[in-house]
Amino acid sequence: MAHDECGHLLCEIIGGPCSLATGRSRGCTPGLTSRTVTPQVFDEVRALLAAIDPEQPDEYARSGAVRLAEIIRREAREDRRLLVHARNDEPELVPALERLCVRRR
Repeated sequence: MAHDECGHLLCEIIGGPCSLATGRSRGCTPGLTSRTVTPQVFDEVRALLAAIDPEQPDEYARSGAVRLAEIIRREAREDRRLLVHARNDEPELVPALERLCVRRR
């Protein structure tokens, strides 16, 4: 892995710089939004995870990966960590999310 790669498999599929970076420091939000991830978000994430094949990253998988990264960033900017909420609310999504979104060392 090159020094400028972030270590996320999702970002490797997309290509370019880290796609999961939110662009803000932790703790600098006003905290005015809901702290729960809606069922519709999990439904979309479930469909995207089914479309993303890390072993064969074709254009369809890349576009799904881009959309998943957008969702993860949006939720994080609202202080809703998708993976954390999935561990509590949608545990069947956790293995695929961890594989794609947790940094590999």
